[in-house]
Amino acid sequence: MENMQNNAQNTQAAHNGQGAAPPAPGTQPVQPVQNPQNVQNPQTAKTPEQAAPSQTARAPYTAQQPNFAQNPYVNRAPNSAQNPYAQNTGYANRAPNSAQNPYAQNTGYANRVPNSAQNPYTQNTGYANRPPYGTQNPYGQRPPYGAQNPQNPRPPYSQGQTPYGYRPPAPNTKVYMSPEKLRDQTQIRRISNATGLAVIAFTALPFLISFALALIPGFFEVYETNSIFYICFNALYSTVVIGVPFYCVYRFLRKRQALGELNLGTPVNGGVTVLLIFAALMCCMVGNYATNFFSMFVESIFGIRFISPSDDFAITGGATFLLRILQTAVLPALIEEFAVRGVVMQPLRRYGEKFALLMSAFVFALMHGNMVQIPFAFIAGLAIGYAVIATGSMWTGVIIHFCNNLIAVCSEAAYDLLPEEAAALITLGLMALVFVAGLVCAIVYAKRYARVPLTKTRTQLDTREKNRAFLCSAPMIIAIILLVLETIQYVEF
Repeated sequence: MENMQNNAQNTQAAHNGQGAAPPAPGTQPVQPVQNPQNVQNPQTAKTPEQAAPSQTARAPYTAQQPNFAQNPYVNRAPNSAQNPYAQNTGYANRAPNSAQNPYAQNTGYANRVPNSAQNPYTQNTGYANRPPYGTQNPYGQRPPYGAQNPQNPRPPYSQGQTPYGYRPPAPNTKVYMSPEKLRDQTQIRRISNATGLAVIAFTALPFLISFALALIPGFFEVYETNSIFYICFNALYSTVVIGVPFYCVYRFLRKRQALGELNLGTPVNGGVTVLLIFAALMCCMVGNYATNFFSMFVESIFGIRFISPSDDFAITGGATFLLRILQTAVLPALIEEFAVRGVVMQPLRRYGEKFALLMSAFVFALMHGNMVQIPFAFIAGLAIGYAVIATGSMWTGVIIHFCNNLIAVCSEAAYDLLPEEAAALITLGLMALVFVAGLVCAIVYAKRYARVPLTKTRTQLDTREKNRAFLCSAPMIIAIILLVLETIQYVEF
């Protein structure tokens, strides 16, 4: 009876998945009952919900359990006789490339030398010991970045291009501007259109006036014989030809609020004004001699001679001298400064003073209409324009313009009233005096006073866009062509 109780306890313990109780002393262990058909007792069968917890609640298998049907490898040592698949597992504790590891030919590369016979894949690996990128490319033997590629024959990226697919727009591609840039470009083009129309009128009016005067009988006889009438008519003529077109432009720009102030007030600093007047007169003298040298150089090398419009008027006395000063010095100083430094330069200053200075000097030079005066007028225009900007008053430019033309009238009067040797000596002495005084004033201005820099651009347009907007408008192009044709008339080939 006691043996039967022990066997029943062992069988029940084996059925519950627990370790069997040790047999009582002097008894034989009972062998587990074999059930080859896996038949369950209907009285002891369990539902799936009851069977699942019993499977997870089983204790790990031990060496005392002979039944390994569920998972016999959990707590067994790897590579042991109890694990029939140990030849393919348990590599963590084995030495790489050993007899116990049948796959060691393809594993254990960490302890192998790269590019060796033991590593069958080292022909494509081992990048740490290869030359820098460009000679060995792990993605194929391609040339380094930027070189010609036979498979993709594109030129290397040049300046202005990026390696991310961006290309600058083509020359004929329309590039949209920001509203600020478009507004500034429109304003500059408006000023250019108005200036070009004024220059066209300045070029065309002489022909219209000459045609109208030819209809008046005996006009040209009086014009050529009466010196007083000659001077007065030329003074009125220059006022109409230059003043009327640019006054119309002034009214137009003022109505469009594109003109700004003309700076007709007194100069900011009297001492600076005096220094800049003499310094600008020196620049005019330099421009005059530079023009003479350029004319002689072109004539000696190319055989091309530059001439100026003929003027047969002669100063015979004090009255004609004063009238000549009025015609040549007073009226041009007022009218041309109003037209060029006022109507042209002042509106352009908001887009950069350097830009305004260059464009106004360019217009001032072309309006003279002959190569004897164009280089000189450009240099003088730069000097006068800078003095106007630095002193803050257009009257500085009027004084410089008047003094420069007055020196020319005095030289003309000396040649008309005195012998040639005396006239040459007086002219040379006067120019030398002005040049020395201007040089001294320029040095004092540079040393004593803070040099007034030209303000930088106040627009988003660059220099090329501003120049194109001013010089490439249709009226300005027509005006330049007309002035060039007029200039060619005074060139002898």
